[in-house]
Amino acid sequence: MKVVIIGGGLAGISVATHLRRRNENSEIVILEKNNEFAVSASALPYLLSGTISKPEDIIGATVNQMKQIFKIDVKLNHEVIDIDRKNKILTLEGKPPLSYDKLVLATGASQLRPDIEGILADNIFTIRDLRSIDTIKTYYEAVGAKKILILGAGNIGLNTAEAFASIGAEILVVEKESHIIPYLDPEMTRRIENRLQNFDVKLYLGKQVVGFRDGFARLGNGARIKYDLAVITTGVRPDVKLPIMADINLGQSGGILVNNYMQTNDPDIFAAGANVEFINSITGFSERWTNAPLTVMQANIVAEFLCGNKISSEEVVPCDIIKIFGYTVAMTGANENQLTKAKISHKHIYLQQNNCDIYMPQSQPMLFKLIFAPDGTILGLQGIGTQGIDARINIVAELIKKKASIFDLSRVLIAYAPPFSMPKDALNNLGNLALSCLNGKIQYFDVQNLSLEDVFLVDVRQQKSFEKRHLPNAINFPIQTIRDNLSSFPHDKKIVFYCNQGYGAYLAYCILRNRGFKNAYLLNTPYDISFDL
Repeated sequence: MKVVIIGGGLAGISVATHLRRRNENSEIVILEKNNEFAVSASALPYLLSGTISKPEDIIGATVNQMKQIFKIDVKLNHEVIDIDRKNKILTLEGKPPLSYDKLVLATGASQLRPDIEGILADNIFTIRDLRSIDTIKTYYEAVGAKKILILGAGNIGLNTAEAFASIGAEILVVEKESHIIPYLDPEMTRRIENRLQNFDVKLYLGKQVVGFRDGFARLGNGARIKYDLAVITTGVRPDVKLPIMADINLGQSGGILVNNYMQTNDPDIFAAGANVEFINSITGFSERWTNAPLTVMQANIVAEFLCGNKISSEEVVPCDIIKIFGYTVAMTGANENQLTKAKISHKHIYLQQNNCDIYMPQSQPMLFKLIFAPDGTILGLQGIGTQGIDARINIVAELIKKKASIFDLSRVLIAYAPPFSMPKDALNNLGNLALSCLNGKIQYFDVQNLSLEDVFLVDVRQQKSFEKRHLPNAINFPIQTIRDNLSSFPHDKKIVFYCNQGYGAYLAYCILRNRGFKNAYLLNTPYDISFDL
């Protein structure tokens, strides 16, 4: 059996090496259209910043290693320009045709330049490969660039912004959405946006660059931004030119349609990686998602199938994570925008809690947003913090995959030691608060409604904290004074409590509810009042 793989990235290499471990006799050929092989694309911004000092550190294997260790033939600068499915022949640019028995499309996705005026200027770049990083660094140093314009505030855009900021550049970021990190809900990004501004990163949100000329980027509203060097990170598109030419079916998102064994509509052609479409198990929508672990799993399914082992792919629960200016930002499941589009009923709560026991020096606050269905099914989790976010997002991703409920979340067992967690972990508290929300033991009032409704807003922090900063129209009753001032609380309007992280407000809420105040509420907010107002 001759297996030809188009693409020398993670998907292609994973298929090839897994197949070789299972089958010593197959002929395996990898065709890579460029002269770079096995480069970790996600590591490129870290090479730009100098966090990773040597390009060879992000190269997974060499052509010689693949030949000597795995008996896999890697051919660089071999671009496939046509697929003859009937005769199983590949046409290559400037090279002899190549036959195959089984074909794997592992072409991935690429960063494309938007079609706008001036986009081909010599000071405008995309991050694609090692060569692109070298070109950007060379230009930056040669012209003494100071103002760096980043188009796009997703993971790559923000990583690129941090890379340039770390070497002393002035950063300007333009994002067409109203908030950064599009897979988060807008209110959750406020803390990160503040963080970026604290590092002198200037954000232009809800804006689009419509043209470049004479060292200026022109926005859709007519404003102009002066820049020395620009990097386009506005998203990637699957490389599906070959599938289109070969009548391989594509899905609604533009990715290649595959079955549970990663087969296309041609049973001898498979696909894996960022060029493949999948169904979001929560929303039911077709999506594409650049995720290395998912790519490896898909590649393994392809390799096993080629060895006669049918291992079906599982439902995909999206999850993503980024480290940006000292913060970890992560999500799993679906966000509210996706759920609303899918017409899925949902509720949400926020929780701020430290990652470990507060007496430990590494104890730091975490902010979570839990989204759940009216029947208690977990639909999504978003988290922001300096420590502990990644482990908890991964736990909830597995719970969502198993269709778990907020009751399961309240009972999930976390390994405990003071440097790592608290006896009652944030995940347990999220589950308990969500349960209390559903069964009516806690009434929440959304912060977005403060401007729409006349409420009795109570800040239960100490007076010094209140005087330093507080929400508009709030009245200060420190927690220890609540019982002595019961006569000050009205019965004819909603009483809404808040504090920094919620626990003091919850205690005040319990006091009033136990004293017969049915009009008491907790403010449902992601904001840390002392810092983010």
